[in-house]
Amino acid sequence: MSSAICPLSMTSKRKRDLDDGIAPPRSRHAPMEIESAESKKSRMDHIAALPSRVIHVRNMPSDVNENEIALLAIPFGLIKNMVLSKKNNQALIEMEVLEDAMQLVTYYCKYPVMLHGKNIILQFSTHTHLELTTENNAIENAVKNANRIVQQDLSGVQAGAPNSVLRIVIDNIMGQQINHVILYKIFHRFGKILRVLIFLRSNQYQCMLEFQNHIQAFVAMLHLNGQNIYTGCCSLRVEFSRTRGPLEVRRENDKCRDYTVSPLLEDELNSPPPANVPVNQLAATANFQPNMIGQNLAVVNPMTNIPGMGTAGAVPGITELAAQLTMLAQQSGLALSPAAAAATASFMALTSQGGASGSCMPNAHPGAATMLAGTPLGASPGIPAMPTPQMLPTALPQAFTGGNQTSTPSSTVLIVSNLNEDKVYPDALFTLFGVYGDVNRVKIMFNKKDTALVQFTDPQQAVTALYYLNGQPLWGKPLKIAVSRFNVVQMPKEDTDVGLTKDYANSPLHRFRKPHSKNFQNIYAPSNVLHLSNIPPNITEEEIRVLFESKGYEVSGFKFMMKDKRMALVQLSSVDLAIQALIALHNCQLTENSHLRISFSKMGI
Repeated sequence: MSSAICPLSMTSKRKRDLDDGIAPPRSRHAPMEIESAESKKSRMDHIAALPSRVIHVRNMPSDVNENEIALLAIPFGLIKNMVLSKKNNQALIEMEVLEDAMQLVTYYCKYPVMLHGKNIILQFSTHTHLELTTENNAIENAVKNANRIVQQDLSGVQAGAPNSVLRIVIDNIMGQQINHVILYKIFHRFGKILRVLIFLRSNQYQCMLEFQNHIQAFVAMLHLNGQNIYTGCCSLRVEFSRTRGPLEVRRENDKCRDYTVSPLLEDELNSPPPANVPVNQLAATANFQPNMIGQNLAVVNPMTNIPGMGTAGAVPGITELAAQLTMLAQQSGLALSPAAAAATASFMALTSQGGASGSCMPNAHPGAATMLAGTPLGASPGIPAMPTPQMLPTALPQAFTGGNQTSTPSSTVLIVSNLNEDKVYPDALFTLFGVYGDVNRVKIMFNKKDTALVQFTDPQQAVTALYYLNGQPLWGKPLKIAVSRFNVVQMPKEDTDVGLTKDYANSPLHRFRKPHSKNFQNIYAPSNVLHLSNIPPNITEEEIRVLFESKGYEVSGFKFMMKDKRMALVQLSSVDLAIQALIALHNCQLTENSHLRISFSKMGI
């Protein structure tokens, strides 16, 4: 592969080298200069270049890399060679087949691509061939990995059965509404959508989405697999479906639509966001532009999440709230980092919405950063107009600013320290931290038993638990919680297991397994008042008091909440005792077919 370019006729014409602005390599990684021939030609768009296997890519961001450029060509065919000039923000891609190059240019002219927030322009080059002059390992690896993906024939075109239908799995919905309009707004920038079918399978939203052709589907898959509709929730897993088109839409509703029969109306495209989502936190699906997301094409299967996503600029409402939090922290004598302020602002919006949406800021694309609609801070019920000191957890700044933590955490694992090592055990931490997210694993350190690792299903839940539990008392000691540098808690070998590590991935006690679960709307900070539910109608107040006292917890207040007495509030003398009681009594058996459910209450007695 080359880091410099030589047309075949170039060796005997030194003057043309200079006229074309192509510098011969001075070193192994000599930059490519494209000024006269390519750049001047690209500024004269009314003069069409003849089709060529070499494609000129311009207007690239300065931080682009070889993998991102190679990703542009994957849906169209094999790459023969590639040259990248970061100095001039330009590149040349040579395809193996002329027809593939023609399809590539035609597609991106109709559906422009954005890379790091800049519109990329792709045109035919005046060169017909790129000749190797020096080796460049980065380019060579990018081309090899891209071609490896092409050779998998994921779209079925090489087998003669091109597939234009994508299967989309939406994970971690966090109570959000999903309908065909939302998916249309996200996917239609990659091509013409013919039909959409959304259905619920195994408590998980899935979708079949049919494009006009396999190329449009392939580009959409590469760009959107692993993305979130909203930050922290509604993650997309995109792959080619085993079901081939045309899809059959028997009845149209908010989950199914045949756009060939019923095109999307402008009013629907401009429809307001779901009622349970703060307007100024919605992802910008209406103005979504295709973005490059591949930073590391060393994966063989593009349907794995391609890493390298940046973070979008903060939403205006969240930004203002974060600034207010920072100022409030300073007034309180605390050092709140920008990352901590942003995370706290997001979760304040979450909790004031009843926990429905998680941190639903736009995803990490510059093109997705424009809002569907915007409201000033305070206009939406989802964001408090001004935070109060009670909104800041006791020691949240320490968790974010401790050590070298400088960015918003993305790990699913929390490190919990200052535990009472004589009383702590894995099930206790699973129960407590499970109030704020689904805990998959817990490990108490063998050589430091006052410290543990708690792994959640996703980073959003981990930060939610950190927000609410950091600094809270447990067994007479305040919890110290931070985001771990590890993303997975490793299970011990069977012969070394001493009961300090447990896997809860398949636990039936997870509170947030079901989409739209009401538990998302009932996440509150620890208090001395517990909310009890799933109480059998024949259980009396006296029996509940006796149950608590049998574990050593004296009830100082009690109140049934409903006429059928299936829910109640129980007050204890302190937050510490309430947390201990929740750990000890959650899921305890009341009758043969009834288990007590306990969470923290937002109300007093």
